[in-house]
Amino acid sequence: MELNMATWRFQAIAVIGLLLLPSAAASAPQENGTAATSTTSGDVIRLREDAPREYVVKKGDTLWDISELYLNDPWHWPELWRLNDDISNPHLIYPGDRLYLSWVNGRPQLSRKEFRAMSPEGVIEPKGNPIPTFDREALTPFIDEHHIVSAAELATMPRILGDNRGAPRLNGIAPVYIDGNVELDEKYRIFTPVDQLGDFSLLRDVAGVRITFHHGETIEGDVIKPKREIRRGDVVIPHQPTPIPEVIKATSGAPVDGYIVATLNDQNKSGKYDILVIDKGSNNGVEIGQMYQALRPGIKVFTEDRVPEAVNPYKPSDDLSRLWRETVTLPPHATSELLVIKVYPDYSVVIVVDANEWLEVGAYYVPKQLASD
Repeated sequence: MELNMATWRFQAIAVIGLLLLPSAAASAPQENGTAATSTTSGDVIRLREDAPREYVVKKGDTLWDISELYLNDPWHWPELWRLNDDISNPHLIYPGDRLYLSWVNGRPQLSRKEFRAMSPEGVIEPKGNPIPTFDREALTPFIDEHHIVSAAELATMPRILGDNRGAPRLNGIAPVYIDGNVELDEKYRIFTPVDQLGDFSLLRDVAGVRITFHHGETIEGDVIKPKREIRRGDVVIPHQPTPIPEVIKATSGAPVDGYIVATLNDQNKSGKYDILVIDKGSNNGVEIGQMYQALRPGIKVFTEDRVPEAVNPYKPSDDLSRLWRETVTLPPHATSELLVIKVYPDYSVVIVVDANEWLEVGAYYVPKQLASD
């Protein structure tokens, strides 16, 4: 794949800036507000044509959900809310709050009227927790249940030897035995390798284990709530929940490009809100909140005939005739928007925040440049 991508990847990076520029043709809102569906020239946010004038925040809403109601590019939600003092902290929006869309100096803004549930005695009830950027209950299992480690780290981790039944697959009915350094009466997680990423392994959580006895060099443990079968050689890791920031503000991606190398959903194709792994991490300048775009490479077209003909890369005669027939390569097309939500030194976990095509492992990505940065 590296060789195939090499012929167009640098061209893709050169033209991607043109693909990402916001439209300069936009109309100013009307005085009565009925035709206010876009911003003036030079603005970085574009309002949806069907944006509601008023919206009541519901339980389960996220900042991203609400932004998608109003903006063509929901990653610009801070621009919509930070223009006014009424919502100085956009993440402090609660279920029941009523949001109003208005225009100030030719630009859209959201204002908030706080919801207060009053008892007959007039006591204000607590509002609960503010809405997050994304549905944390949906994200957390994917993030906490996967881990990326180097081959050197993997070799030093305690591992499952099996149970006393001799079965190659363990279901937790019998105690398991562990080789390695773990503490008595402590709870750990059992991870199994599910994908190889060069010199790194992608691990998935399959069960918990509580250490019960030390038999000399062999350690016994009781399996807790197994999710999948446990295998000999699976590793034991202390539970390390991943803190996901309450608010993730999107920023331009670091100046790196690469490939999607794994998916966390066990599917061949991925779409919106699926979780993927890209092949760059903090060592390359990648940080939480950065955005990238997956690209579909442009096809080659034979141009010497009156009716251009697409080059079939799987047809031997087409592949050979490209040596003397005139061809042109069409520009690449941005198919998906990726937001970084977890970073390792050499890899990062991203969520697909928008997609108009299915994504597959091996797809090429480039940094997305946000006009507001």
